[in-house]
Amino acid sequence: MNNFYLKIISLKEMLFDGKAVLVNLPSSEGELTILKDHLPLITALKKGKIKVRDENNQEHFFEIQKGFLEVNPNKVTILKHE
Repeated sequence: MNNFYLKIISLKEMLFDGKAVLVNLPSSEGELTILKDHLPLITALKKGKIKVRDENNQEHFFEIQKGFLEVNPNKVTILKHE
């Protein structure tokens, strides 16, 4: 499978916790797309939309004001600040 484990966490709740094939998001350096086997990365996020395509090919969208992204080998964590 071409998926990775993704968590999107806000201060109030877990927004997404499962397998994804793609996540697209607004970083402080520009738009990023994360796929399976992405190189490790930590970066700040800016205002915009997070788009997730899950393992069932369904798309999920989340608004973000700011936050942080951490990419480890096939594990991605997004901390979403309200």
